[in-house]
Amino acid sequence: MIVIFLFAGALIFAWSVIFLQHSIKKAVWVTVGFILVVGSVVLMTLNYNGYFGMKQIQTTETRPLATMGKNRQVLAYKRLGTQTERIYFYRDNPLDTKVKKTRPTISTVVLKRGAKQNAVKITRTYRVYRNEELRLLFANGVPNHQLTHSRYTFSVKSNSKVIEK
Repeated sequence: MIVIFLFAGALIFAWSVIFLQHSIKKAVWVTVGFILVVGSVVLMTLNYNGYFGMKQIQTTETRPLATMGKNRQVLAYKRLGTQTERIYFYRDNPLDTKVKKTRPTISTVVLKRGAKQNAVKITRTYRVYRNEELRLLFANGVPNHQLTHSRYTFSVKSNSKVIEK
């Protein structure tokens, strides 16, 4: 909708500059068009750069870890580039055949050994619009309910296998 305001402001501004005679009426319409254009551009810039009109929410879920693979490991990881970047592979449902993985670009992983049960606690942070009006205003901008960060806390027993792929 903000793009519609921008387009309408540009049309009002151009129409009033070109077709209206010099009078107070022309000054008012030029000012209205200019304010719509500049206001729309400023609001779009704030939305893209500072996430104007959005707030962050967090969801947390704890799931048990199931074994996977031939070695019956609970958790596996693969190193990327440096020693600190890793992709972790896990299964949280014993009936699932698919293995889930972490995303190193937006996630932080903590590995705790010595737990009573094998489990993963996933905390996800999302950006959502504060209300429906702002969501409609910036409908073509930053998407609603955008995942920004995940934190995986793997709690494994001291005798559980964690292997490198």
